[in-house]
Amino acid sequence: MSRILYFLRNFLPGFKPAEISPQAKTFINQAHQEMLNQHQEHAANWKYGKEKGWSADLEAGIIVFQFAGDKTGTSHFQTVGIYDEASQSFTWAWSQRSLPSSLRNHATMAKHWGQAQGHRAYSTSNIVCSMDDAWKFAAVTQKLAGAHSVYRGRVGNRYIFMTTEEIHINDATSPMNTASSDKSPAWSKGRHRPSW
Repeated sequence: MSRILYFLRNFLPGFKPAEISPQAKTFINQAHQEMLNQHQEHAANWKYGKEKGWSADLEAGIIVFQFAGDKTGTSHFQTVGIYDEASQSFTWAWSQRSLPSSLRNHATMAKHWGQAQGHRAYSTSNIVCSMDDAWKFAAVTQKLAGAHSVYRGRVGNRYIFMTTEEIHINDATSPMNTASSDKSPAWSKGRHRPSW
């Protein structure tokens, strides 16, 4: 429960937060469960959660995962928002004008859904919440946008939640890989400027 709601409920007796519709609650729960199931599948298929590192190119909208050996995974991504562990707050990407607008489209879909559902957590730029709430925001955003997956990348005490397209795995040690390991992917030529 957020600290603000705790304060309002305990110190302002007449306060009642806006009720979320049963349909919205069901949608959130379904989206969250689908995301959890997908994470298990990805952990088995391409070692989701076992990556050694990641980098994101905000200009190109590309995320690169580094795995053991020469194995990498690449995908286009969009930013959902940032969870700050120290303040226990989530800032929606749609409110971050420093991000390219092309990386905020999925978050904007979540904002519009929240407005239509009367769910203020989706239409308020920064809210106090738990990490579990942040995962649910990302799951709903993924479902609304039809994105392939959700990824959470850590930078210091902040976690960046992203939706991704299909992850393309490149294993330079695989006998099936005919690409030369010293060639850079076409998208990186002259554009790779990681900002996170």
